[in-house]
Amino acid sequence: MTPLEPPMIATPQQTGMILDVAAVGIHDPAGADTLYLRATNGARYQLPEQLRHWATTVIGGNLRAVAAGHPSAFPCRIEFGILDGHMYAEML
Repeated sequence: MTPLEPPMIATPQQTGMILDVAAVGIHDPAGADTLYLRATNGARYQLPEQLRHWATTVIGGNLRAVAAGHPSAFPCRIEFGILDGHMYAEML
């Protein structure tokens, strides 16, 4: 699994790394709770710890939506970047 390395951007008008994402999930090798995303091309990326809250919120929200009979949020495009020292992920 490749570590996700979002680019630094200087202004909110710039675009970060955009990926077509098939899934966001948690892999639990020996209790490590590694967060990952799987791109639609099959590539797997390990999400940085700074995106833990975002990822768990997305996973939980998607599971609740699917359980309620709504369509999955995936696949979708997500932008990743670092702006003003803060890493972000935004579903497009």
